[in-house]
Amino acid sequence: MGRLDVIKEKGLELLEKIKENKIVLLSVVAFVFVMSFVYYGHEKKSDHITHGIKIDGIKVAGLNKEEAKKKIEKTKEDEIKDEEINFIFGEKNYKVPVRDLGYSLNTNEVVNEAYNIGKTNNVFKDYFNIIGAGIFRKNIKLNETFNEEKVNLALDQLDGQIHIEPINAHMYVKDDDFKIVKESNGRAINRKKTKELIDNYLNDKKDVELVIKTLKPSLYEKDFNGIDSLLAEYSTNYSSSGSNRKENISLGASFFDGILLEPNKEISFNAQTGGITEEQGFKTAGVILNGELDSGIGGGICQVSTTLYNALIRADVDITERYNHSRPIGYVPLGTDAAVVDGYKDLKFVNNGEYPLYLKSYTDGNNVKFKVYGNKKSNDYDINIVPKLVSVKEPREIKKYSTKLPSGQTEIKSSGSKGYYYETYKEYVKDGEVVNSEKISNSNYVAKDRVVVIGEGENKIAKEKEDNKDRS
Repeated sequence: MGRLDVIKEKGLELLEKIKENKIVLLSVVAFVFVMSFVYYGHEKKSDHITHGIKIDGIKVAGLNKEEAKKKIEKTKEDEIKDEEINFIFGEKNYKVPVRDLGYSLNTNEVVNEAYNIGKTNNVFKDYFNIIGAGIFRKNIKLNETFNEEKVNLALDQLDGQIHIEPINAHMYVKDDDFKIVKESNGRAINRKKTKELIDNYLNDKKDVELVIKTLKPSLYEKDFNGIDSLLAEYSTNYSSSGSNRKENISLGASFFDGILLEPNKEISFNAQTGGITEEQGFKTAGVILNGELDSGIGGGICQVSTTLYNALIRADVDITERYNHSRPIGYVPLGTDAAVVDGYKDLKFVNNGEYPLYLKSYTDGNNVKFKVYGNKKSNDYDINIVPKLVSVKEPREIKKYSTKLPSGQTEIKSSGSKGYYYETYKEYVKDGEVVNSEKISNSNYVAKDRVVVIGEGENKIAKEKEDNKDRS
């Protein structure tokens, strides 16, 4: 046999072996394919999560929904049981348990997602998902979250330990001397940015460095430039008032303590108090209502507005709105009062000078006082307030008749009182002389009617005599 014949024979043997191996390979492939369909069919019809599936690294293959849910929740519960977030502020550390932040998982959602792999109506998609999961493994990520309300509560507690309110520049007054105290910044947690770091903690498990924001004051030392003197002050006495009225006066005055009035700025008394209501803390006390003494919320507040008004006009502050009481009051001369009523009467004033003004109020249970500070060079004069009586109105006599009162008898129901009309003037005094005078207000206090009840009933004495005569 020649060399060529040997090669030919070897080649034929190799071809024969290839044919045999190909048949074996095809058989193996066919077997694997058939078995994969058997596996696919079993997994698709099963009531458990297909093999190869994990949720957040937790094996859930072969478990039904409820089993998977319990396993995930138990595993995560054990993980966070003693876990704390370390909040850092400077050199201080504040630890907050993860549980206190309302830690929660989207367990139902991801378990349903895992369970539905390979269980749709798309045969090809289900086949490849089931086979792919078995070969390549699939991990579904949990969505871990915190409860926003509980996060806010935790931040409230943290902020309470580091929060500093800004301090406005203000005037420190002692006796007749004063000085301007410089402002200072405050600080608080920047909630938005800190919340972002708290959310990131669920991914990186890193300490949370509290993000701090600076709180700026609303008044600065420079805002007081030009204030160098006490321009005017005025006080009234309320020592005989009841406890509720005293509290109303103290509260009302506090709304005007430390006000810086910039040039051309107007202030409304009612707006500054936020409303004379129970919500603002005012109590029921004596008031003048429709010309009569009555009780109402905020009784005594008019003594505050009146005292402030008298200090303002003596400091030559421009009064843009003012009303007198309907009846005379006793704590200031008539013609110098300023009544306030929510939605009806207000006291408004504006700084008409070129320098700022600063108000201070004081109450001690006996007197309420206001002081007005400003620039003395622009107010190099004194002011007198002069109310002038223009007319007096006698009360009318109103007669009423009643059968409840015996005929011939009278009863004074109301003694009545006079009414008054005043014009009030502001006198500018310099070097002891009045250099100018101008009218600033008209005040009309209405008279109160005298009411007399006249009897029209049967006279009891005459009736008794008549009865005795009939019996005799």
